[in-house]
Amino acid sequence: MSAFSWFRGITAGGDVVGRDKITNNNLPHPRQLDLLSESFKGEVARNATTTEIIDELHHYSNVRTDIRDLSQKLNGAGFGYLLSEAEELKQLVAKLIIKYQHYRSAQKIITYLLAEVESIFNAKIKGKLPSVSSEAELKLILRECLIVEIQDKLGDNVLDIFNRQVNGMVFFLTGNCHLEWS
Repeated sequence: MSAFSWFRGITAGGDVVGRDKITNNNLPHPRQLDLLSESFKGEVARNATTTEIIDELHHYSNVRTDIRDLSQKLNGAGFGYLLSEAEELKQLVAKLIIKYQHYRSAQKIITYLLAEVESIFNAKIKGKLPSVSSEAELKLILRECLIVEIQDKLGDNVLDIFNRQVNGMVFFLTGNCHLEWS
């Protein structure tokens, strides 16, 4: 009789493992920006361009004329000292939009980020602004509440959006009347 003959007739009612069993084999679902990044790479490879601007990006890009501009908002909230930098960063985002306007997925990435910036600013930053007493304090709030979260979501970052562009999105949205500082 062999050493293993007593195993005959024994059936496993589940998995048979020799040591540690890993029970969670679920891979994370791709995030929206990851999917859009892959789509963008494909569009570039196929040279699949468009001449249409998606509605939501058009919404964020249009300036409402009946509301205060960037200068009035920053000065009114006591942040007028940021105006020169804010205008430069706002222009940086406008150029980013123009650079990628011919790729639908790039438009969607930028729109997604603008919507996130708007949401984060209104939920986490706007309420803190009245107590901000220095430029360094404001930049720290922007970094902790906004930049870190946005950079974490960027993943592959196919559009090369860095901290300056994220900060620029705040001023772009402010200048286009989507954010209020006071």
